[in-house]
Formats: sequence, structure tokens, C-alpha cells
Amino acid sequence: MSSLAHSPVTWQDFLRLPERPETGKRYELHDGGVVIVPPARPLHIKLQKRIEQLLEALAAERGTVTIAFPYRPVLNLQFWFADVTYIPKADWDALPPDEYPVYAPPLIVEVLSPSNTPSKINRQRIVAVSAGTEEFWVVDPNDHTVQVTSRNGVHTYGQGDVIPLAPFEGAIAIEQIFA
Repeated sequence: MSSLAHSPVTWQDFLRLPERPETGKRYELHDGGVVIVPPARPLHIKLQKRIEQLLEALAAERGTVTIAFPYRPVLNLQFWFADVTYIPKADWDALPPDEYPVYAPPLIVEVLSPSNTPSKINRQRIVAVSAGTEEFWVVDPNDHTVQVTSRNGVHTYGQGDVIPLAPFEGAIAIEQIFA
């Protein structure tokens, strides 16, 4: 079995790719490789929306919570869409309207789906946390768990647990997410 060596796709090359909104698919850039991401399934979308609503209630006027947020955590070779993010107001207001600055949101939530491989999620977590993301959540709809990576390490929350959210001075119960 042979493989061909390919040069990584640079940020400038990535920006030249055609947009494909009619297919429901989008491109991401993982370590210089272009990845086509399939559209989300209904359960995935429902969990995204539920988490967005829960975080919005806690964030209030401190910032913006949004779904499918495109972010570029490092200067080159990386471009991801986060399922749910929290962005402080000052950062949100400073985002340029027509370009993708190098930025890693302080809170990123990823909902597992069939297209998420463990290596893809782990790589995204490593890149985001290394770039400044304070909390990276992995929501598992099958096990009804949320794994949170933060400066304090990795903690998995399950039935009966409450996830503390220091930036919001609040918490979210696991049952609220999977209601």
C-alpha cells in the first residue's frame, strides 16, 4: 500500500475553496488537511439548541452564546466549527465582520455525532485548549455524559451531576441538557 505525500493546505489556500451551502456540508481545516463535515442530524441540533439556551440564561449580558461558530485557533492549518460556544461581550464586539481572526473561544461545546472520531475530538480539544480555550466540553448523547477539559484537568459528569460554570457564577445539571 502506498501513499502520496501532500503539502498541507495553507490558510490562504483554504480561503480559496468554494463555498458549498447548498449541500449542507462545510469545510474545516485540520492540521493542514481539508475535511468535509456532513450536516448535523436532528438529535445533534436539538442538543446544540438546548445547551445554547441553558448557557444563554447563565451568560445573560456577559457575552454571546451561539451554535456552529467558526473559529481559527492558530495562525495557519486550523479552522473548526464549534457546536456551541460562549464568547465574552468584549471579544464578540471586537470580531471583524469579514475575516476570521486567530481566536479560540473560552468555552467550546462539541456534541458527539457519527462523524466525530475520538481522534478528531481529541485533536480539536488539544488545539483549542492550547490556543486559550478555558473549557472544552464533549457531550455524549448516547451515554448522557459531558466530559469537561479545563485547567483543573478532565472531569466526566453523568446522571445526577451538576457542571459548575465559574465564568457565569452558575451551574447546569446534566438532566437539563438531556431533558
